[in-house]
Amino acid sequence: MDLTPRQSEIIVLLANGHTADQCAAILHRSVATVQRHILLAKGRLHARNTTHLVALALAQKLIQLVIVCALMITAISPDAPALRHRQPTRTRTAHSLTRLSAPRAAGGVSA
Repeated sequence: MDLTPRQSEIIVLLANGHTADQCAAILHRSVATVQRHILLAKGRLHARNTTHLVALALAQKLIQLVIVCALMITAISPDAPALRHRQPTRTRTAHSLTRLSAPRAAGGVSA
């Protein structure tokens, strides 16, 4: 049975070593959506687990190893904006410094 284009895309990312969480971030989808695509793909190919899913997809030529290698090369390349993770908007250090520098009212009760 054939896979949908999104399922194939996710399997290629999994074959590249990404987790479901990383796939979700790369594809700008929720983790639940990516996990659902993986579950449906496992059902279509009768795979026992995610590793078996990738192996079956490769064996049945539903995804190509060349695509997996190309993704590995682009993931290493610094010019691959689609595979970069966005920077956090607020860092732990900045958050800690903000709390520490806030003035406190007399008696230990914050204003």
